[in-house]
Amino acid sequence: MRSDYKQSWTTVSKTKSQAFKSVAATDDEAEVERSGQATTQFLLENVGITSDDVVLEIGCGIGRAGKFVARHCKRWIGADVSPNMLKYAAENLRQFHNVEFVELTGYDLKPIATGSIDVVYCTVVFPHLMQWDRYAYVEEAFRVLRGGGKLYVDAVNLCSDAGWKVFEAHRAILPLERVPEIGECSTPQELVEYLRRAGFESIKSKPGDELVAVWGQKPKS
Repeated sequence: MRSDYKQSWTTVSKTKSQAFKSVAATDDEAEVERSGQATTQFLLENVGITSDDVVLEIGCGIGRAGKFVARHCKRWIGADVSPNMLKYAAENLRQFHNVEFVELTGYDLKPIATGSIDVVYCTVVFPHLMQWDRYAYVEEAFRVLRGGGKLYVDAVNLCSDAGWKVFEAHRAILPLERVPEIGECSTPQELVEYLRRAGFESIKSKPGDELVAVWGQKPKS
């Protein structure tokens, strides 16, 4: 069942190779690192992360981005629904002393204290969630952020040619043969609306070739 995220993502991450392929569509560690560096660079240049920030990643997977984000912040928290993913992430980030890992239910951020985080980001996770659960994480991010804190999310952009290609490829799979974690596309307007409805301000949207990135700030008071 699609909404049983813990079962789905634990099942597809029984081995390290499976976990890498599930997260990055490849088990080539050099390519995974290149991808993680690119995500981190985008966050640094557009959202902003400082050496004093406590940063939370929702759906950290194998630590693809966390391995690089952790170098730029005071503390990095990797949260994921799959205990297997968290195990591989811990191995991947074993050289860092400013990281911790939190297992999620798949629907909220209850282990994270209210007002304790400076930056929350969630990358390449929303395509695998149902709409209501995407918004639940946006609301939860608003709760755990300090005033002035920032949230970043992204998804496959239905309104781009590359995103539409993904849509058509997945549409071609027979309905009963689609795996629960199959990626679904979003529109930029959808992601912006989530942040707006949750109370974020200064919301920005940046469509890429395949992904659309959206970020905003929690009011300072």
